[in-house]
Amino acid sequence: MSAPGHAVAVVLQASGANALGIIRSLAAEGVPVMATDRDPRAMGLRSRHAAEVVLPDPVDDPSAFVDELAVLGSSLAARGVLFPTHDEAIEAIGPHEQRLSQWFDMPWSPWAHLRPYIDKSAQHAAARRIGFPVPATVEPDDEGDLAAAIPGMRFPVILKPRVDPAGFKRAFGRQVLQADDAEELRRQWDRAAAHRPQVCEVIPGGDDALWTLGSYRDADGRPLASFTGRKLRQWPPGFGTARAAEAWWDPGLAGRCHALLDEMGFHGISQVEVKRDPRDGRDYLIEVNPRSWLWISLATEVGVNIPMAAYLDAVGRPRTWPEGHRSDVRWVLSARHLPATAAEVRGRRWGRSAAASTLRPPVVDGVMSISDPLPGIGQVRRIIRRRAS
Repeated sequence: MSAPGHAVAVVLQASGANALGIIRSLAAEGVPVMATDRDPRAMGLRSRHAAEVVLPDPVDDPSAFVDELAVLGSSLAARGVLFPTHDEAIEAIGPHEQRLSQWFDMPWSPWAHLRPYIDKSAQHAAARRIGFPVPATVEPDDEGDLAAAIPGMRFPVILKPRVDPAGFKRAFGRQVLQADDAEELRRQWDRAAAHRPQVCEVIPGGDDALWTLGSYRDADGRPLASFTGRKLRQWPPGFGTARAAEAWWDPGLAGRCHALLDEMGFHGISQVEVKRDPRDGRDYLIEVNPRSWLWISLATEVGVNIPMAAYLDAVGRPRTWPEGHRSDVRWVLSARHLPATAAEVRGRRWGRSAAASTLRPPVVDGVMSISDPLPGIGQVRRIIRRRAS
């Protein structure tokens, strides 16, 4: 139960560093937090800063997830504020937002407006309307469309799911599939056709060319908190999730990405990810994630508490963070980054100096914390068990 009169932040799918970043950012400001997940051993449920609640999986059973979330809401002493960490929770909640609004504030765009932008094709269309660069992209409906498009493609390309991205990731163990030539593209299309993938040109450059605007925008589209930074290394390298990142304020990038969010009419927490092309220096849209992202805790570390901006706006006490923040601060997932880096350096897949630069102080860990140790301990145990199996 939350304390009377204090809105509780409810973090959905609290299994990773994304959720921990939200939990710790809010708890540091005195906000009561509940961490929810289908797995009672999930990382966020181990945090000392949050009450733990087990809910059904919004992917496997979205109806049960919504029903149990409603039960949770009806038990609260005050209204709750929802913080989804993955698209699946947003998609499960969307059709039932009116029902859930009895108990929860949802500081993001209404489902009727947001739903089209879950599909990356709508994001690309918005970008094209304002001249925001996007990679060369085709969206075949069938093998005939694919065959017609192949002669105009510049390889390598990647296939991104437009339908059921969670199922795509479960099926293939990754977020995208890559094809280096036409024959491989046909094979990958046959595997992934059920997910109606986009086929996108790969913008050259390393992981450190991937830049982000993370922000919270109110219902009128005003940016209340903005952060920019870049990935330094992903897992797996090339097409994966961040294991090392860096805060670096780039006002030009922030302005361009907010113009895209303006065009989308976006309200809420988001991550706009782009790739800076070494050929022309332009930022090409990779995707807009309409919720928090893995390394959101780095924004809080450098003075931009995006979860708190969303919370305060939801409870009617909006605050604006000044534009700009500290730069040259790094974030890592040590339990993943250190062993992967050692293996890549040994195998000459990554240079020593580049690897060392990701650990140059100041550096913060996205999971490990002396003041909140159990999530880190659980993470290390899982990694050990996985390697032993």
